[in-house]
Amino acid sequence: MLLLLLVAAPARAAEPFCDALGGLGGAAEALRRGEPAAAIPLARAARAALRRGRPGTQAATLLGVALLLDGRTAEAGEPLEAALGSAATDLDPALRLVVERARQAAAGSRVAPPDQHGADQPPSGAERLVLAGAALQQGRAAAALAEAELAAGATPPAPAGQAALLQGLALAAMGRFEEATELVRPLAEDVDPGLRRGARWLQARAAARAGRTEEATARYASVAGSQALVPGLGERRSRELGDESAYLAAWLWYDAGQFSRAIARLDRFSRDHPGSPRAEDARWFAAWATFRAGDRRGALLRLARLESGPLADAALYWNGRLGGSRERLRRAALAGGDGWYGWLARRRLEQLHAAIPSAPVVALPVAGRPGQASLARLSESVALLAAGWREAALQELEALAHRGADRATVVEICRLASFSGEPALAYRVARDQLGQAPPSQRWLYPAAFEEQVTAAARGAGLDEALLLAVIRRESNFRPEARSLAGAIGLGQLLPRTAERLATVAGLDAEAAARLGDPTTNLHLAALYLGLLRDRFGNDAAAVAAYNAGPTALSGWSRAGPPTQLDEWVENVPYKETRTYLKAVLAAREVYRRLEGLPPLLDPAAPVGPAGLGVSF
Repeated sequence: MLLLLLVAAPARAAEPFCDALGGLGGAAEALRRGEPAAAIPLARAARAALRRGRPGTQAATLLGVALLLDGRTAEAGEPLEAALGSAATDLDPALRLVVERARQAAAGSRVAPPDQHGADQPPSGAERLVLAGAALQQGRAAAALAEAELAAGATPPAPAGQAALLQGLALAAMGRFEEATELVRPLAEDVDPGLRRGARWLQARAAARAGRTEEATARYASVAGSQALVPGLGERRSRELGDESAYLAAWLWYDAGQFSRAIARLDRFSRDHPGSPRAEDARWFAAWATFRAGDRRGALLRLARLESGPLADAALYWNGRLGGSRERLRRAALAGGDGWYGWLARRRLEQLHAAIPSAPVVALPVAGRPGQASLARLSESVALLAAGWREAALQELEALAHRGADRATVVEICRLASFSGEPALAYRVARDQLGQAPPSQRWLYPAAFEEQVTAAARGAGLDEALLLAVIRRESNFRPEARSLAGAIGLGQLLPRTAERLATVAGLDAEAAARLGDPTTNLHLAALYLGLLRDRFGNDAAAVAAYNAGPTALSGWSRAGPPTQLDEWVENVPYKETRTYLKAVLAAREVYRRLEGLPPLLDPAAPVGPAGLGVSF
């Protein structure tokens, strides 16, 4: 089908799209010269051809601003409204602020439009807070902190409480919890329920990280008891806080090793919140807490109740493992597929010399070819690729994928994305819309950045499959990825960690500033994984330390004698790290299978205490 599209794409398609995209640059240049009248026809032509994705948003923005600056206020309203109605990812928050002010001017509000010479009035305090909130949601915590700090001194200033809370949220996102909690301490008793709730949420998170379980659970319970909107979080996230906080107020007792208290509170949560997305997790941890409290029979009974729900693979595996049931292990292998528990079950059955069930072959449900509308848009993307407009083509493909495309179209999107060297897009689309069908496995587990991965893994003495599995989980293969904590690139390395790694590797002082470069990032990520494995003695512990940090992991590893790998993973205190660890180790096995290599996973392998080595 890809070849068909390349052949069928009309040659005339490339020229209008080239002209349209070139028109964006021409319109922007005309505005910079102070010639809005010259920008209008260029922006209008670009908008007529490019109505979707980022190019369409840019065209609408340029047209609206040009019309406004040319005095055609009534005409400017529609394109500006269209630009503001775009998905948040289509419009940078700073540009969104300019467009919003221009739209208000077009509507006759008291906010002045941007000056023709670019001398905008500085953002107000309230606008600074909007930018801070947008930066937080985009994972740019440092930018959010800077905007929130400026908000209090802006003209007119932002409300002091809201500015302080956003500063606290940004500091917490950067891992600076002590500073965050000190800053929001006065807000914990504020008369504004949103400020009060946000401050107590930050205090609960800080107390939980510090192991102050009594304080953390009490504050989480207070957050759960309120429905107030928290400034800077948005309506959706504010709504989620209640259920999340109620769950954490119960689960933290499990994390603290107080299993009797945990069982009672987790049971209460699952009874009181039967429709919660965390209800099954509460039942799972109640079962596991029962086992860790020494009541194996009680744990088996609890696990049996979970065998028909969304945690069936985990429940079947552990019921089979603890109860000695090969039949349950077989059912776990089928239910778990290529996930963590599927691999554990198959490897346990191999060690028992028992029959291993074959996973059913799932055909990719594709009937025929894409419909005419989809085929036209796919052809547009091919034309854009042929014209050299790779970014615009990929944006067009992504927009098509998220507008209810049929399966045949989704397959062609993945093929085109892979063909154009964009594994991140193919992976995301296949993951979200095709599932685990074998024909889509190379999109779900792409051999991305193949040369760089091979060189980096070999240099660090790592299995290439492990490095691929790590960057798959860390960044979805996006070199431009940024986290809330400031981690950068394919391996999501923090700049301070990269600086120390560069010193160890003997790289130049500027290496840490090149984390967006795949070669540099992969080299440092592989080096870090190798150093962690040298200290902790095995891949699983190295992966856990990569996620949680070696200091945290060395604390867990000191507790008790060596433990079998499957149980060790379940006992990792941080849920995020447990989930991460399971996903990475399972993906490593899929990568090895796709390369015809034997599995490495051994659920019975002992994981012991940490040795000496890297501590950053």
